[in-house]
Amino acid sequence: MGASPGPVAALRAVGRQPLSDQVYETLKKAILHGELAPAAKLTESEIARNLNVSPTPVREAFRRLAAEGFVAIAPWRGVSVQSISDRDMIDTYQCREVLEGLACRLAAARIDANGIAELKRLLATSRRARNASEVARCNTDLHNIIFSCAGNAKLTAMLGLFHTVIQRDRSLTAYNAKRREEIHAEHAAIIEALERRGAEAAEQAMRRHVHNGFAYRLRLPDGGRSGRAPESPLARSRR
Repeated sequence: MGASPGPVAALRAVGRQPLSDQVYETLKKAILHGELAPAAKLTESEIARNLNVSPTPVREAFRRLAAEGFVAIAPWRGVSVQSISDRDMIDTYQCREVLEGLACRLAAARIDANGIAELKRLLATSRRARNASEVARCNTDLHNIIFSCAGNAKLTAMLGLFHTVIQRDRSLTAYNAKRREEIHAEHAAIIEALERRGAEAAEQAMRRHVHNGFAYRLRLPDGGRSGRAPESPLARSRR
């Protein structure tokens, strides 16, 4: 009897698009859809064989995926699918809601017309996008502009601690049409508040956006195993 197939055996050969992009997209979808489980070991040779490509685009894809938190590259141990625990997810969203809300409040006093125009451009690009990766990129760029306009380097550094969870969840939501439309509406509300320089409204709009993202994450088949969502600071503020 032959050896059992490895975790990447079900991956299909890539088409005629640029190989590094195609391998990256194929692997990312496999991770997000659960075909490559958390902690699964990935090898260049096996993936290259299954996708009918050379090891070079696989290596390039690994670097991109590691930068976005989808895989971990450890010296002498190779590449594995990054694991994110329920506790990590809950801790991240609790912090994000407060810190990104603060960033939005600060940005309301500092953002200029060019910043608003760029936010609107990214929102329009995201609405037109047909590729989930482009939607996720626009989402990340939009948030990063707000962080930059906040003008607080320590706040930006703290938000950088959550990069892995945030990037994975942004990619995950980009594949869901209903959540994409909700995100676009939430981003529009944030931009409107920033354009009016409404600090309180901008903060609340951002907190609502992050909390809605957390609620969506818990509705997924693999989400919410640790119980109900923690109470939102926004919810408390409404009492």
